[in-house]
Amino acid sequence: MKDVFHSNGFKLVVALAFILFGLMLYTAGSGGSVVSSLLGFVSTPMQKVSTVVTNNAVATTQAATRSNAELLAENDALKQQIAELNKKLINYYTYQQENAQLRKFLELKNENKDFKPVSAAVIGRDPNSDFYSFQIDKGSSSGVKLNDPVITESGVAGWISSVSAGYSRVTTILSPDTKISAVDKVNRDSGVINCNIKMADSNLLKLSYLDANTTVKAGDIIVTSGLGGVYPRNLAIGTVTKVDHDPYDVSLYAEVKPFVDVKTVRDVMVITSFEGQGQALPGDTASSSTPSSGSK
Repeated sequence: MKDVFHSNGFKLVVALAFILFGLMLYTAGSGGSVVSSLLGFVSTPMQKVSTVVTNNAVATTQAATRSNAELLAENDALKQQIAELNKKLINYYTYQQENAQLRKFLELKNENKDFKPVSAAVIGRDPNSDFYSFQIDKGSSSGVKLNDPVITESGVAGWISSVSAGYSRVTTILSPDTKISAVDKVNRDSGVINCNIKMADSNLLKLSYLDANTTVKAGDIIVTSGLGGVYPRNLAIGTVTKVDHDPYDVSLYAEVKPFVDVKTVRDVMVITSFEGQGQALPGDTASSSTPSSGSK
């Protein structure tokens, strides 16, 4: 028993009892502020955590209680906003393309004051055509007419073979139905540009009816002569690649590489009016300069 009172455990219990007794006496004298402070120190962080959790729960509950009608209305408003932005973007690209086209043809228009051009875009190609005919987005409502020449900034692309109010069909320069009075820009020798299916496959043209004494040679530039009133003068056609004898004629012909690749062209210009349009000059024949009526 004596050993119990002298043990370390008993001494610790007694010490704690004295400390607690002292705290009780101090608290009684100071109104309990120390205990309250200790309890507040411990409980305050817990209260903050509880408040945050409660606020988040309230916000989640409020979001969840939004009606389906409100969500649908907001969704419709966002869809309308996206549609309006897409429309503005489409208009921007359209204006950008039109401005680019106008810049390309401005020099041509300045050099030919009599031209009345209409810019157009290729909107479709005929998969059954061996000569790469295509449709454009301009028609009679824009002033486009049958047989109007179709060009790009590089040169002749073809002619209008069919017209509707809002679109037109273009028969290309590679078609056998296309016949253009042409001239060598270097030496002024003249002939007729035409084509056949074999040459069309190789993207080549034929300058026929050259004189036996012709001086046309590889590298020469071929342009429209203006005869026949279908094409204005000096529209670029292509470059001579070689001169050879025609196997079906005594005359010579020149193989011509066109400046315009009608297989990939996307933007064109229709010349709806020019000086001398529709007027055949003396000595000219319709068959050598005017597209065939059967090609419409």
